[in-house]
Amino acid sequence: MAMESACKLTVGRDHYDGKVRMEGDHIDFSGPTKFRFRISEMSEPYLEDLNVRFGFHGHPVIIELSSQRAADNWIAYILHPQSLAEKLGVKDGQSVRIMNLDDPDLVDSIQSRNARVVSRASARCDFVMLGVERSSELRQIEDLFDRVRPRGAVWVVLPKTGRTVTKANVSAAAREAGLNHEEVVDYSETQAAHKITRPAVTRRRGDGAGLDNGGGAARRTAAPRAAVKAK
Repeated sequence: MAMESACKLTVGRDHYDGKVRMEGDHIDFSGPTKFRFRISEMSEPYLEDLNVRFGFHGHPVIIELSSQRAADNWIAYILHPQSLAEKLGVKDGQSVRIMNLDDPDLVDSIQSRNARVVSRASARCDFVMLGVERSSELRQIEDLFDRVRPRGAVWVVLPKTGRTVTKANVSAAAREAGLNHEEVVDYSETQAAHKITRPAVTRRRGDGAGLDNGGGAARRTAAPRAAVKAK
C-alpha cells in the first residue's frame, strides 16, 4: 500500500512544500512542481533526524518529514523495497492463478515468497491476477471468486494511462458484483493493480464450516430473500 505524507523537499538549492507519495519502486512529489525519484536510481540514502537524504542524478535531495516515525518508515522502505509479491499481499504457502498476464517477473516474485502458481481453472487459490484490456473482461470478476478462498482477492491489472479500461470501470464492475474495490498498487511503471475483495461480512461467513467460498454463498443466499420479499 502507498505511503503519503506532507513534507519539505530540497533538490540542490531549491526548496518546495508539498506532499510525497511512495508506491512501488518510486517516490512522487507534488507541489509547485512535480518530481519522481526512482528508488533504483538513488545513491547512498540515509536518515538524519527527520530528513531522508539521498543523491539523485548528481543532485543532493532532502525529504523532511513531519515525525520520526514517518521518517523511520520511509528510510526503511527505501533501503528494503517491497517485492511485487509482497505488495500484492502474497504469503508463504499461498497459491496464485495468473490470467492474461505474461510476466515472468511476477512468477519469480511469487515463487520467492514460497507461494505457488496454479494454472487449472478449477483449482482453489488465494489470489487471481487478471490482466484486463477491455471493460467487457471485467464481467468475469464475480465468477472468479467461486474458486478464490474466503479471505482472498482478485487483482485486476490494467494500464495506468489507458482509456479503454479505467479505475472507474473497475469500481463499477466490483460494485455491480457486490464486491469491494479496496486499493490500487503500483504494479509496474506502466500498469496498476486494483484489488477486489468480498465484503467483510461475506468473508466472515466464508470462514465457517460447510461454506466453501463467500462469492457463491452470497449469491445463493440472496435468492431466497428476494423470493420472500416478492410474496
